[in-house]
Amino acid sequence: MTLNRWAILCGIAVLHACSAEPAATVVATWPTNGNPKETRLALGEGQGIEVQHFHENGRIHIRGVLQNELREGVWNTYREDGLPWSQVNYSAGSKDGLFRTWHTGGSPHIEGQHSGGVPSGTWRFYGTDGQLVETRDFDAQN
Repeated sequence: MTLNRWAILCGIAVLHACSAEPAATVVATWPTNGNPKETRLALGEGQGIEVQHFHENGRIHIRGVLQNELREGVWNTYREDGLPWSQVNYSAGSKDGLFRTWHTGGSPHIEGQHSGGVPSGTWRFYGTDGQLVETRDFDAQN
């Protein structure tokens, strides 16, 4: 191999190593099989820590970001089969914004909003068949 080719290959290797994503730290494992139970990954200056919890079968259970040890942004929860369970938006550890859950079969269950940790606006509740069964206006109750 010529010197030029060697220099190019070394340069590509260095660039690849620099661009590789940092690995998450395993915080806890499942005692039954050693699979990760919780991992954490520092996202960078001021961006927080991504937290992932896993089911014993290795599928993702919970994913979200902590800022100063408080939940921030969208947190997603999944069932053991991989289907979504809930999606909740947080601001400084308090529910704020979209709140959504799904039935075990994957159809919508509850959709609404939180403001400062309190349900607000119109919430929709669905049956397992996907049909709207109830609406509730939390602003009208106050």
